[in-house]
Amino acid sequence: MRFKWRKLWLCLLLPLLLLSGAAAGSKADPLVTQGWVDQYVAKQVADVDKRLDALADRLDNFLTVRLWLGRDYMEQNGRQKQLDAPPYAASGRTYVPLRALGEAIGADFAWEGSTKKVTCTRGSQTIILQVGSTKMTVDGAAQQIDVPPQVLNGRVCVPLRVISENLGFAVVWHSADKMIELTH
Repeated sequence: MRFKWRKLWLCLLLPLLLLSGAAAGSKADPLVTQGWVDQYVAKQVADVDKRLDALADRLDNFLTVRLWLGRDYMEQNGRQKQLDAPPYAASGRTYVPLRALGEAIGADFAWEGSTKKVTCTRGSQTIILQVGSTKMTVDGAAQQIDVPPQVLNGRVCVPLRVISENLGFAVVWHSADKMIELTH
C-alpha cells in the first residue's frame, strides 16, 4: 500500500514540478542561455538528419520482387513487369524463367547452348548451373541441389530459391496467395 501512495504522489508532483519550473533559456533560469538551447537543438536535429539520410540510402538499395505461380507478371519494388512465361511448381520447387529472374534481381545470366550451362553473376557472386544436373558451383565451390534447372517451352527455368538465396536474397512463400517474395 505504501508503494502505491508513493507512486501516486510522484505522478501528481512530477507534472506540477515540470510546469512550475522556469523554461530553459528564460530570465528565470540564468544557468542555461538561449544560445545553449539553440546549439543543443541544432545538434539534435543534425543527428536526426544524419540518421534519416542513412536510412534513405538503405531504402534506395532495398529490392523487393514478388512473383505468383501461374501469373505472367511480377512486381519489382511495387512496379508491375510482364513475364515471358509464368513461374510454376515442379517437384515441390518453384521454377522461374531465367531471363525474368535475372532482370528482377539485377543479375546477369549467360547461357551456353552447347553445354546447357547457365552462369549467373550479381556483383562479385557467380553461380553456375547445368540443365538436368543437380550440381552447381557457387563462387567456385561445388554444391548439390535437390532439383535441376529445366527447359520448358523453349525457356530455361531455374529453381528460384537456390539462385535467390545464394545471391543473398531472403525468400518467403505466401501459400494463401501462391506468391513468392524476394527481398534484398
